[in-house]
Amino acid sequence: PQPKRETALQAEAAAVGPISADDKRMFVRWSYILCLANSLVNSATLIQFDEVVMHMTGPSTKGPLFLASGLAAQGWHNLGTIGAFLVGCMFAGLATAKNDGDTPIKATAPTIIAAGLLLAISGVMAKNSVHSCLYIAACAGGMLNGLTSKMTTFRVSHVTGTVTDMGLLIGKGIGSTLEPALKLKLRDLCVLMGVWFVGGCTAFWMSSMMSVGRVMSLASVPVLLLGLKGLFHKN
Repeated sequence: PQPKRETALQAEAAAVGPISADDKRMFVRWSYILCLANSLVNSATLIQFDEVVMHMTGPSTKGPLFLASGLAAQGWHNLGTIGAFLVGCMFAGLATAKNDGDTPIKATAPTIIAAGLLLAISGVMAKNSVHSCLYIAACAGGMLNGLTSKMTTFRVSHVTGTVTDMGLLIGKGIGSTLEPALKLKLRDLCVLMGVWFVGGCTAFWMSSMMSVGRVMSLASVPVLLLGLKGLFHKN
């Protein structure tokens, strides 16, 4: 019975097949928008709470530092942010578990929608100065970053990997030549870097006109729209 079951699972996976190059490219373009949304939220939480939620270098540094210095509450809070981001990545892993980078666009849509809803909820919480909104936002960021990491290899919640890959490709281009696929990758990385900068500036400008919570809620809108588009996408 077991070999037959394995054969059936393999046949099911083969039936799905790799997603089209057009769908892959579409998800890369979606990554631009998700990166902008994450940057808006990350900058917004930094403005109001002096905390980041989309990249884990800060919390993973401050958590142990605060714990060692006797600031237990701040230390555990930062470790909690990491845990929330990890949970979000876990949900992205579940969504892409069967087909990894060839997961149909439609199958990723529920996770994108869920992340958008979490961002909207975190915005409402931030408007009411509920500090735990940071965990909700971090979980949403983990979901989106996990999906784009699996589907495109690009990160949309931090720029360390983006800058690293840009430097490697620029160095290769200087010392040798970049084939078309690598030139396209470098262009994508530059766009992601640019929209992250735009998100930071925009969050500041918007926060001078409205509450930080509203900035976070507005950042959820394009995420929700992408999720709905994916839900009705024909694979």
